[in-house]
Amino acid sequence: MAQIAEDQLSVPPGRILLVRLSALGDVVHALSALELARRIWPEAELWWAVERFAAPLLVGHPALEGVVVLERKEAHRSPGALVRTLSGLRRLRRLRFDAVIDLQGLLRSASVARACGAPRVLGPAWAREGARYLYTSRLEVPRPDEAHAVERYRALVSAAAEALGQPTPAAPPGGADLPRLPAALRAPRSAAPRLVLLPGAGKAANQPPTALLAAVAAACAREVPGLELVALGGPSDRGRIEALSAECAAAVTGHWDLDLADSARLLASAWVVLGGDTGPLHLARALGTPVLGLFHAADPARTGPAGIPGASWSEARSGQAPCAPCCARRCLRPAGDRICLEAFEAEDLAARLLPRLRPDRSADEDPRA
Repeated sequence: MAQIAEDQLSVPPGRILLVRLSALGDVVHALSALELARRIWPEAELWWAVERFAAPLLVGHPALEGVVVLERKEAHRSPGALVRTLSGLRRLRRLRFDAVIDLQGLLRSASVARACGAPRVLGPAWAREGARYLYTSRLEVPRPDEAHAVERYRALVSAAAEALGQPTPAAPPGGADLPRLPAALRAPRSAAPRLVLLPGAGKAANQPPTALLAAVAAACAREVPGLELVALGGPSDRGRIEALSAECAAAVTGHWDLDLADSARLLASAWVVLGGDTGPLHLARALGTPVLGLFHAADPARTGPAGIPGASWSEARSGQAPCAPCCARRCLRPAGDRICLEAFEAEDLAARLLPRLRPDRSADEDPRA
């Protein structure tokens, strides 16, 4: 492993790149680490390398000097995406970073970090797929199963600062605030009560049953006159959104064709959001919207909404099956019957949501508490 001279360590880097390419929820979880990096290096230029879909979370972020967008996932489908990605990699090299911190710990992210040509490339010692061999410094930080993602990313930035000879400043008084997001992603709370349902998820094992969401929505609609029910997802979630709408006794408006900025504004306008372990749920939490997460297969200790700083109400319901949390992409049981879902009852979930959906709440009460 390449070593860094001691006299170099005492010089704060002038230009630093953070690499967390995807996915949406992971980038949201890493935002607190960006805020920490800005406190550690107040005079440095901070940049971020990210894939296209999550880029709106970062473009225009007040803690960043710039964002370099790559399109790895689209490269095999569009020659233009490949050309743009290669152009992005060349741009990273031209920027001549003093240090690169790989927050992702995979071969693809470490390859991007190494391709920058920076003299200092830092990443987690546990990095998978041989990624650790591309770092000049391997940092001893918690593994994914040892701490919440937010704390892991912050620990990685702190360890990188120590390796670079820069002490981590004390936390500011007053407790942890929500991570900052570009102003274009924000919106005021809707005038009428609005419940946003998230039937999709990148991992099939994290997708809540549409019948369960429909039953919860119907139960809430019976108790809250004028309640607006909205199902949100991406193009691949269209079938699940349509199924939810068909199964619900109340009217549900479905959106599967919104871009990330419009989706964020819809999440920000909601009175409460219900969904599984998925990027939009974590984005809603970061926007200050109350959330209820269904973590039947996922582990809330690793990625639960309560791990994101902020005072708004959040709760995660865990699966009670012996095999939960499996953290698998798909159910590993031979029959694929997802017994981890049996702990969730529609009336119980609705009872947790209703206090946040009452339009007659005191005007002096924080509607996001």
